[in-house]
Amino acid sequence: MSRPESPNSAPSGPGQRGEQPADLGPSKSAPSTRSNTVPSTQMISMRPAASYQRPTLWQRMLGNTQLMVGLLIILVIFVISYVIPPLLQLDPLAVDPANRLAPPSSEHVFGTDPFGRDLFARIVSGASTSLIVGFVVAAVSGVLGTIIGVAAVFNSALDAVLMRICDGLMAIPAILLAVALAAALGPSVTNLVIALTIVYTPGLARLVRSRAMAITQETFVTASTMQGANMFHIMWKHILPNTLSVLVVQSTFTFAESVITEAAMSFLGAGVPAPQASWGNILYDGKAVIMQSPQMIVLTSVFLIVTVLALNMIGDGLRDLVDQRSRALLGKPGIFARLFNIIGPRTVGKETQR
Repeated sequence: MSRPESPNSAPSGPGQRGEQPADLGPSKSAPSTRSNTVPSTQMISMRPAASYQRPTLWQRMLGNTQLMVGLLIILVIFVISYVIPPLLQLDPLAVDPANRLAPPSSEHVFGTDPFGRDLFARIVSGASTSLIVGFVVAAVSGVLGTIIGVAAVFNSALDAVLMRICDGLMAIPAILLAVALAAALGPSVTNLVIALTIVYTPGLARLVRSRAMAITQETFVTASTMQGANMFHIMWKHILPNTLSVLVVQSTFTFAESVITEAAMSFLGAGVPAPQASWGNILYDGKAVIMQSPQMIVLTSVFLIVTVLALNMIGDGLRDLVDQRSRALLGKPGIFARLFNIIGPRTVGKETQR
């Protein structure tokens, strides 16, 4: 017969060191756990809620007001430059000496220049020239800069040669180097594009090289190398996709700088040759008659300033769009996002319900 327990003695539990849990007889039951809180065994899902949807690229662009404003301005300038002249049959080279320096009228909206040519037609034609030159220079410089920058990362000897050439070209002021190259090549739009490409490629190459060198130190590149990936695989799968965002943003600023440099070179006589219309040529012709026809300087400068500001706004907007630190700010609805929600609320509501 077992000895009864003293009522003052503490029951031995499994948590005490060196002691085994007491064997409960048929007359004794386990302590009640009704007053204790039992932890939930429900599985926690790490998936986002069904109502949450990751914002698409278009939604993030709508949330970026300055990007949309810049794109809208460039679109308007593009339409004015390439759609209106064929519709109105504008000829920027038509000369009318009897109407030289005419004030703005219904026949000539912006007036005429010292040779009687329609000023509106010449400004619109100059806009198309500036957009073509700037876009081609930005595109070609971006491609060449990417090739040079990526190639320099994987070859130390090539890196030393290419970067010293880039440093030498960047040491010369851009406008001075562009004028010297254009004077050596001859006055034409093609030679102007070549000169500006040589001027702006070294900066893009240095940018791509620095970005590519930072990417090669990342863990995913090291893991890919340890798995036996070759140089071209790493270059195509890892280096180029991660440098593309930075390259696109910088190419937009190169676009704006090319427009300014082209106008400056045409003003100095080393850019687009006369009588072809260019904003620099119009400013050069207007400086001699600024008192008789000030609209030549004012209107051309307004078009130039608005175009460059719009391109800079696009560059800043793209930088905020690809920058991880700025994406939180893009979640706030901008002017265009609110306008889009007002125009198409049913579509947005259906997407949210899905």
